[in-house]
Amino acid sequence: MIAAPQRQGPWAGVRVLDMTGLSGAYGTRVWAALGADVICVEPPDGSPIRRMPPLAPGHEGPEASLWWAYYGATKRSVVLDPTDADDAAALVALIGSADVVLDDALPAIQDSYPWLADSDQGGLGVAGIVARFPHVTWVSITPFGMTGPRRGWRSSNLIGWASCGLASTVGFPHGPPLTPAGEIGVLMHGASLHAVIGSMMSVRARNQATAAGEPALGQTIDLSLQEVGLWLSPETGVPLYLDDQVPRPRAGNRRPVTSPMGMYPASDGYVAIIAIQPTHWNAVAQWVNELTGNEGILDEIFVDIVVRREALEAVDAWVEELTTQFTKQELFVEGQRRRIPITPVNTVGDLRHDPHLEAVGWWRSEEHPVLGTFTVPGSPFTTDVDWWAWQRAPILGEHTDEVLSELS
Repeated sequence: MIAAPQRQGPWAGVRVLDMTGLSGAYGTRVWAALGADVICVEPPDGSPIRRMPPLAPGHEGPEASLWWAYYGATKRSVVLDPTDADDAAALVALIGSADVVLDDALPAIQDSYPWLADSDQGGLGVAGIVARFPHVTWVSITPFGMTGPRRGWRSSNLIGWASCGLASTVGFPHGPPLTPAGEIGVLMHGASLHAVIGSMMSVRARNQATAAGEPALGQTIDLSLQEVGLWLSPETGVPLYLDDQVPRPRAGNRRPVTSPMGMYPASDGYVAIIAIQPTHWNAVAQWVNELTGNEGILDEIFVDIVVRREALEAVDAWVEELTTQFTKQELFVEGQRRRIPITPVNTVGDLRHDPHLEAVGWWRSEEHPVLGTFTVPGSPFTTDVDWWAWQRAPILGEHTDEVLSELS
């Protein structure tokens, strides 16, 4: 294997090839941040993430996407055209130098990758390349998995949520089914997290085997978007239905289990409230009473969540009399003081100026030769050692010559 550039972190010395789009981007970002040498293998027109809006104002081209500016950070970019014989040979060599490869092509495409054909090495496609380089962990992220009758079906974030059964429970009662978080692609990010956890476990198992004097073998990881969706939706999706056979209809932005439970309007947006326990409800009722003079809300009968569910519309109306008189932040702060589970429903703009995130120094500035100076989110976790690495996203093909020279 080829030595990776000198990096710090728990995964220093590991090389990861990213041949995915959004379904692998966050996972490989985590790999890179924790010390791995992550190489994005891009076609001549660049990764599809480079074309995802929003684009930086006043910019266009492969460096303009704000998605790429974040997910490409701390990685290296190599442009290879697999239809070119020399590039195909370089790609095979690059795979042989890696510890982990992430791929999101459909199974039929993986089965017949022309650049993986090698009659001398016994086989076509991923099976052949894994046999040739047994130390490599190959992660296939596909819509319905690498086997079964739907292995060749195409998909998307929308279809993934629909096929796992969750979309039918998201939305308002008289409206169409919706996908969680719409354009954000949450299912793709969920798959990416599964990919990074699974591949890290595989590398760890391989390293442990090596330390014990056993063969250093990687693994083939078959990751289905549909199965990831099922895993992400245990409370309202198919898993819970199989447990109690109670259908979960679309209920909008509130849960008809009791009240208050869901989103309520503030003067500048929405807050989320979940007041299930008696102490939570009593605190809400006392606050409403103090503000509006409503004596009926203090009746002990409403401590029972079943009663509040039966009087859902009335209780919701009483709570809205409270919430609409304050901003999201005011409700959050006072709710904390009164020990009520209430929090603002923040937009990205809200988070950018959130006083807590500002106080802990979570946001950081990034310098980019095309985009200039811009602000990016900090690390998702902290440790005793500052492992999370920062380096700007690469220009398209910036490291092609550098990486290929490492193979010679």
